Amino acid sequence: MNEKEEEFVARKFHEHYSSNFVNEPSFVERREFGFGIFGKKISERHFAFKTLQDFNNFLRNEVPFYASCSPAHYEFPEAQPMQAKHFLGADLLWEFDADDFKTPCAEKHTLWKCSKCGLTGTGRQQYCTSCGEKTAIDEWVCPECLEAVKKQALELIEWLKNDFGFGEGLSLNFSGSKGFHIHLRSEKIFGIPQAGRVELLNYLTGHELNLELLGFLSGKQKLSGVALQKAKGWQEKIIKRTRQIIESADAFGLHSVTNLREKEAAGLLEQKEKLLQDFEQGRLLDFGKKSREFWKLLLESSAESLKLKIDRQTSIDLVKIVRVPETLHGSTGLLAKTLPLDSLKGFDALKETIVFSRNPVKVFVERTPKFYLGGEWFPEMENQEIELPEFAAVFLLARKSARLV
Repeated sequence: MNEKEEEFVARKFHEHYSSNFVNEPSFVERREFGFGIFGKKISERHFAFKTLQDFNNFLRNEVPFYASCSPAHYEFPEAQPMQAKHFLGADLLWEFDADDFKTPCAEKHTLWKCSKCGLTGTGRQQYCTSCGEKTAIDEWVCPECLEAVKKQALELIEWLKNDFGFGEGLSLNFSGSKGFHIHLRSEKIFGIPQAGRVELLNYLTGHELNLELLGFLSGKQKLSGVALQKAKGWQEKIIKRTRQIIESADAFGLHSVTNLREKEAAGLLEQKEKLLQDFEQGRLLDFGKKSREFWKLLLESSAESLKLKIDRQTSIDLVKIVRVPETLHGSTGLLAKTLPLDSLKGFDALKETIVFSRNPVKVFVERTPKFYLGGEWFPEMENQEIELPEFAAVFLLARKSARLV
């Protein structure tokens, strides 16, 4: 983006902030803020504001491309070095990002380019197929990617409520780009030390999960399980997910996740009712020499599918600053929108976070995959001049995928 494009996007951001008041974050006077210029999410930090009005005045006057703040609370948030801030405590924060999910659709809308020979292609090609030079990867998201992220965000919310009783103080916002942030702002967790935060994260992500310690397959001879009636936490989750797999699987599906041949799986499924009844009562059906390996692979598959793909660094780094909810994302022009927890399932992030108009803007597009934005699909484009709705033009300009005509 040259000066003309940067000025255009900044003007659009200024118009938005001039007519919209950002009511985030809570306890604004105790948080450290950081801001970014185009192409750099954090170029300056150690800012502080006494009121939300002061923060909004800054957004309108300075028009940063990125606005971030700390989950941590400080007595002197603007002080330097970090020790001088006098740490008071911190919210809990979890981040999900589509880049971590490696969904099949990403192969279609991830672009690569070789900086040496100029060859281009789609997919996560790390090295040029012609000259072997390392490629530049350009990642995009689509509704399918974000559905996978939403599913895990919903599961996390249920885990926090059911396993820990963390209902009060939970809030959720779109990141403005590729995922979601879930915040827990409550005095109950304010003083949890970093070690406790790591322990909580390890539980949620199933880090170093051990089936035997959970009571599965612990005996050398007898195939042991855990009765659903007595199961808690991960035990209950694994049992319920395994039951779902058995109930819905056909012979090929069971063969694909275990050591059984398709014919053997078909024979086992003829005993499905007994298999499930015994399993829920804590007995693992013994059907011969393949039994132990079968249950081990099936239970491991269940556990793996339950592990939450949470960004570890964001969750445990007490000094990291993250996107302020309800601000604009400098790489997309989309709003980091806050939404009620119960509305996440039906939330269309790439439509409901549009803040700019449909007025036509003429741009020269360098290269894009087919992409979805504002409730419509835009075709694949390369080296062409086109008139786009303002929201799509800002999106491409912010991504450095286009320039103004």
